[in-house]
Amino acid sequence: MLPATDTDWIAGMTSQSPPLPRHSRSTRIAWILLDWAASAFSTVLITLVVAYVEKLVFATGGWGVEAGVIWAWTLAAAMLASAVLVPWAAAWADRRDGHQRALIIATCVGVGGFVMLAAAPPEARIAVVAAVVAACVGFDIAQVFTGSLLRRVAGAQDADRLSAIGFAAGYAGGAIALVIATTVVTAHARLGLDMAGGLRLAFAVTASWWLVFSVPAAVVRFDSGDGGRHAATPSRELGEFASSLWRAPLGSADREFARVLGGAMLALGGVQTAIAQFSSLALQRFDLDGPALVRLVLLVQAVALPGAIFVGWLSTRAGRRPATLLCFGGWIVVLVLAWFVNSTQQLYGLAVLLALVLGGIQSLLRAAVAVLAPPGHAGVSFGLLQVGTKLSGFAASLVFGGLQLATGSPQSGLLAVIAQLAIGWWLIRRLT
Repeated sequence: MLPATDTDWIAGMTSQSPPLPRHSRSTRIAWILLDWAASAFSTVLITLVVAYVEKLVFATGGWGVEAGVIWAWTLAAAMLASAVLVPWAAAWADRRDGHQRALIIATCVGVGGFVMLAAAPPEARIAVVAAVVAACVGFDIAQVFTGSLLRRVAGAQDADRLSAIGFAAGYAGGAIALVIATTVVTAHARLGLDMAGGLRLAFAVTASWWLVFSVPAAVVRFDSGDGGRHAATPSRELGEFASSLWRAPLGSADREFARVLGGAMLALGGVQTAIAQFSSLALQRFDLDGPALVRLVLLVQAVALPGAIFVGWLSTRAGRRPATLLCFGGWIVVLVLAWFVNSTQQLYGLAVLLALVLGGIQSLLRAAVAVLAPPGHAGVSFGLLQVGTKLSGFAASLVFGGLQLATGSPQSGLLAVIAQLAIGWWLIRRLT
């Protein structure tokens, strides 16, 4: 559970919201803890897992390619698997009002993937790759239902603020979990383990963190769905919903939602690709060791926490349009500057700039989709968002891996990511 001071802070941030049912405060805290729990996976993935895969499991390369390419293509495989599985899971949840159940199942899959990563020896290369893919897919699907449940714990006026609090809690939880996992790795010799064994134990500890702090969301009561007509099967549900958005007349609410959804897909796909490749870039180009990479990520977490809160405050006060403009513009500036980074000091400076807009864009787009989704279709809306995000991220990851293989430069894919963000902003520029 969060410390008492944190729950008081959360209560203070949400005290001006409209009256809520009696269970809403505990439900909100349980929902925020989903970000707190799952961010442990995110931070450990881009630090210890990438180091484990690139420096130990595939230290000399494998299957005819170098370690960085294997990492990029492993993430691409996870994104593609998510794109295939998410829409049917989301449509099923909408039809049965089973968002909470789907969240629990997806979390267990993700945790199970991390447990498999901890159990598999580094010599079992295929098992290691499969475990990373399974953990990523479980995480991705769980994020769909974390988003779809947002409207059940926050009104339209409060969604931006609560989403930002969730991301801020995620940065705090992810940082603490990373410190714990790193401490386990550092103490591997005292525990009678080699480095690989210490890392595998850290993965098991992270899986436990993710599972334990997700339990409150499994036991609290979320409000029921908000109605809406549904098709007879999940596949028809998905197809009919996507078709209705496509056929919606210009200027209609559904057409505007489709634009926001499309822009969010491109933007989030580019952002997730950039985040995933940031650690790989630090490892390969600047030859950072594990502790240095962890310090870099902790710096990002520390700066991103107040950054997310500020963007949520700005969106509430000034509206989503200026807040999203700030975040999109900041991301494009960061990616342009990344092309010219030539020293470790510049890398740390870039990390600080990235952190300022890291959670803001994700938080704002999550809130926008939650608020604008048609009644009864929050699950399939976030499902389509996740599919588009993963497909655009899949393409960007392939570009990173392919261009790195062809040019030897991990920065070659930056232009593709910048283009995705620019097009995404153009699509959602009228967001209010």
